[in-house]
Amino acid sequence: MTSRSRFSNFTASLETYALILCMISVAGAFLFPDALTATIKPLIINVLAVLGGPFFLLVNFLLIGVIVLAFSPLGQRKIGGEHAKVEFSNFGWLSMLFAAGMGSGLVFWGVAEPAMHVLQPPLKQSLYPDRQAAALAITLVNWGAHAWALYAVFGLVLGGLSHNSGKAGDISAPVLSLTRSFFNRAEQLKLKFLIQLLAILAIFFGVVGTIANSTLLLSKGIELKLDVHTPWLVGLIIIVLLAVLYSLSARLGLKKGVQTLSQFNVFLAFFILVWLMTMVPLQPIIDVAISGSQYYIHLLVTGTWQFSSQLNAPSWANSWTYNYYFWWLAWGPFVGVFLAKISQGRPVWQYIVGVVIVPTCVTILWFSVFSGSAIAWDSGHNSGIMAAIKVDYTQGLFVFFKQLGWQGGVLIWASLLLLLIFVATSVDSAILVIRNLAGAKSSHRLSLYTWSFVLALSSWVLLLQNNELLNRSLAVIGALPFLFIFILQLIGFVKEFMAELQE
Repeated sequence: MTSRSRFSNFTASLETYALILCMISVAGAFLFPDALTATIKPLIINVLAVLGGPFFLLVNFLLIGVIVLAFSPLGQRKIGGEHAKVEFSNFGWLSMLFAAGMGSGLVFWGVAEPAMHVLQPPLKQSLYPDRQAAALAITLVNWGAHAWALYAVFGLVLGGLSHNSGKAGDISAPVLSLTRSFFNRAEQLKLKFLIQLLAILAIFFGVVGTIANSTLLLSKGIELKLDVHTPWLVGLIIIVLLAVLYSLSARLGLKKGVQTLSQFNVFLAFFILVWLMTMVPLQPIIDVAISGSQYYIHLLVTGTWQFSSQLNAPSWANSWTYNYYFWWLAWGPFVGVFLAKISQGRPVWQYIVGVVIVPTCVTILWFSVFSGSAIAWDSGHNSGIMAAIKVDYTQGLFVFFKQLGWQGGVLIWASLLLLLIFVATSVDSAILVIRNLAGAKSSHRLSLYTWSFVLALSSWVLLLQNNELLNRSLAVIGALPFLFIFILQLIGFVKEFMAELQE
């Protein structure tokens, strides 16, 4: 059998293997939910206690690396090579990368996370005495430049910058390039199969955790707004609606589906942000944005390099910062492939500004407006927002908006729509990449609808547990083995890139 024949057989069976493993996971979660809860969370916490710190340091170096790259002569080089052409407008490009990256998470945590960190400060108050500024700063460590730099590196590694590492979006090319002298062709085909399988599983679990978490917030908002008390049914309806949205968007493709939804959501997010700012005092928002950004810059420069010394309890990072970073790693394969495809023809410096700097600034603005206004409102009106978040942080956003009269009611529905579409634009991108990795033909509708159904079913099974921390833990389980693939990708990319420069 020739190498080409073996590759065809591997490609044909990859999607089948991946679907079987995903369905086994769903069945296990459905049949043994208590065992899942009792096993997964402590397992992930223990693994993150070992790997979290070193991986966090690696991401620090990657952040410095992409900034240096943007200002170096290599920053003029084009993603995809000198002959690559820009396909999307700047607005369409930025909309898609933001929606695919973490738009849904900002809606979920916009009020809740900084408020939780005000109630129970993770950072030492002797180092960061302003409690609200410290809460914003640690939130930005979780959601800001580090996370986007990780995505940017994935896109660079897979963007076709090195002519020898394969075509743009080929997730196994950097590793195969690195191992070419160690394995023969047949062995490399098996390695390619393994890499793509692990990437699919990492994407699958990462996306399922996100759908389940976002549906928790969506169902909570609908329950509070409509006064219904059947969360499992509300959750099922939401997931079905999500499945219809992301399946249709994925079916329409990048330009007609993903780009259109992403652009609509950016307009909607801007509308909500501006409307909220017209209804609340601006001074608390400005104050926390400035002071929180100052603390954040201090953390970036010194604190994240000695992170445990900044925290009241170093173990806190296992459930929060390290957990988030492995979640970003789980999304890395699909966001990286997605970024590589939509960023073709753009110079590296523009790519880094668009993928790292712009989203970080938007993240600072978003958390400052939502958390700053909510905390200030609660302090001035004694409205119970912080007390509600302490009991159940999924209701913080809605309790806040309910204080704003009929306009707050409009904002609740607008936020629910925003979250719904942000999740859909993340999942449709993930489905396109999963099917690409699995070798499915773009015209094969059965494959698309099968993945859509499996993702929806898995999310609903996880939603029945009603456990946000379990969702986060499960979301990173596929990223743990993929970490080693990512390190090999980095080494292979640097090796090929340096060799090409020397030539």
